[in-house]
Amino acid sequence: MNGAVAAEHGRFGRNLAILKMRLRRRRVPQLEPSAYPRIRLVWAGAALLAMLVAISLVAGDAGAPRWAKSLSPFVEGLFRFVTDLGKSEWLLIPTGVFGLVLLFVADWRRIGRRMAAAWVEVGEIWGFFFFNLAGAGIVTDIFKWLFGRSRPIRFKEDGVLSFKPISFVYQQVSFPSGHATTVAAAFVACAYIFRGHPVVVALIGLLAGAVAVSRVAVGAHYPSDVLAGIFVGASFTVVYAYALGRSGVAFQRLADGTLMPKTVAIRHMTGAVGPKAMLAGLWRALGGGKRRKGY
Repeated sequence: MNGAVAAEHGRFGRNLAILKMRLRRRRVPQLEPSAYPRIRLVWAGAALLAMLVAISLVAGDAGAPRWAKSLSPFVEGLFRFVTDLGKSEWLLIPTGVFGLVLLFVADWRRIGRRMAAAWVEVGEIWGFFFFNLAGAGIVTDIFKWLFGRSRPIRFKEDGVLSFKPISFVYQQVSFPSGHATTVAAAFVACAYIFRGHPVVVALIGLLAGAVAVSRVAVGAHYPSDVLAGIFVGASFTVVYAYALGRSGVAFQRLADGTLMPKTVAIRHMTGAVGPKAMLAGLWRALGGGKRRKGY
């Protein structure tokens, strides 16, 4: 392992070599019999959501524009504020920049191995979150262009089932909802990352749900667009997380079929030296302060 890393020159080369080695790992335990019902439950949930999209297309979308117009100015203004929180750039830009800093700028030789291991785990989880949102967003954009569904602003002219395939015009890229995809992908990702912290997951879920509803309230999407966006975001996240779990990157798949976030080094370091010392270690890795061994 050390020879392979040494063959790469420069901070980016060393960090990339470590990442490649971790991605090539295979740590897939044999599934226990109890895991299969849980996996089938996930597939059942996906099928149910797909059915809801179809039902909404046929029977639920027509009343959405009328409901949106019936909202009071105060409620509409509140939804317009909430809906901006679902813009993907609010999440992609900071996570992307931080990931690039960890990969290109940080020199993990300036800190102890245990501290470096903790920050490697942070980087893997951070990278999962970024690429998950980016990948789910790309899939949704492709579907938008392929379907070319008219938005609610053209309800009077086109109705609810107007599709013009291969369309790139704003008024005709309604299905699925990009905001709903983003918040669904972010929520499911956080549910995996913060496993064992139900209060945190519940608060994130409430915010994600409010953003999803707001897309209908502001007249940007039909309910089926939102449900389809949730389907894409949630499905992409589950598949991507399990793919990483097979390599032991960011997650570890357990024998019962569930995923456990890989935070052993993080928990050890925060318990041993505290979050402030973790941040101080990052600062040293970025070139600030003196090089330090040990932690």
